[in-house]
Amino acid sequence: PVLVIARNQIPPGSALIIVCEQVRMIMKVHSFIRETVPRVCMFARESKANASVHDVLPGFSQYLYFLFCPTLLYRDNYPRTEHTRWSYVISNLLQVAGCLLYVYYIFVRFCVPIFSQTGKLPWNTRTFILSVMSCMLPSTMVFILAFFSILHSWLNAFAEMMGFADRMFYKDWWNCRSWADYYRKWNVVVHDWLHSYVYNDVQLLLPPSLMRRSRLVAMFTVFIVSAFVHEFIIAAAFGFFFPVLLLMFGGVGVSFVFLTHQRQSRIWNIFMWVMLFFGNGVLMCLYSLEFY
Repeated sequence: PVLVIARNQIPPGSALIIVCEQVRMIMKVHSFIRETVPRVCMFARESKANASVHDVLPGFSQYLYFLFCPTLLYRDNYPRTEHTRWSYVISNLLQVAGCLLYVYYIFVRFCVPIFSQTGKLPWNTRTFILSVMSCMLPSTMVFILAFFSILHSWLNAFAEMMGFADRMFYKDWWNCRSWADYYRKWNVVVHDWLHSYVYNDVQLLLPPSLMRRSRLVAMFTVFIVSAFVHEFIIAAAFGFFFPVLLLMFGGVGVSFVFLTHQRQSRIWNIFMWVMLFFGNGVLMCLYSLEFY
């Protein structure tokens, strides 16, 4: 997909959808293989003469359902609902369409007028700071709209169509007082995949000499993997490598985990929101500057 995007000069919005779908399919296929291969290996060790490997392999219908249901963890069976509420499906899809239109308006209204003249006007530290400040509100609006449209409306629409009863796609991340809780609650779907197939597997693969620090090594590995995947998506969609998100996610984001560890005061929730506003403003400003 990345080569096709570069060869055909696909616009960033469409390219972003294609790359995200590529990453989603890779994560789903990894989960399917990770959950089924151990069964086959165990069957090969303990198989009886009249047994067949098809007894332990999932059916094609189970795999096909997994590809479309809103989860990244493969299971043979999921909790299911009895009926499909099509009015609920249509309502959520309309919400997605409304969010996309709103995001388009934000970019046209707040980004294009500011950054389309980049390179034609003098650029200095004062101009950069003013640009970041002007991007803080629209970028955070895009951030919240993306969260609502994808993790709430889009996933709930597909869950309803597929009869998928587990709707725990996110938790109350907006109330978090530590960045560790924020990362766990912001996107439960991806967090569960990272915890199952990166965090736990790294702890199992570490040598005995590092077992005392296994949790710390596993946590850093999760951040590194997540940061590189996020940067890959941005680079493939926009057509350039500009590792701002990589540094902010893998550097500043990790430091905030230790800074806010076991903090209970409400002031740390305010700190989280201030950093989200500022970080989103920096990301929108720098990526817009590089794009134009």
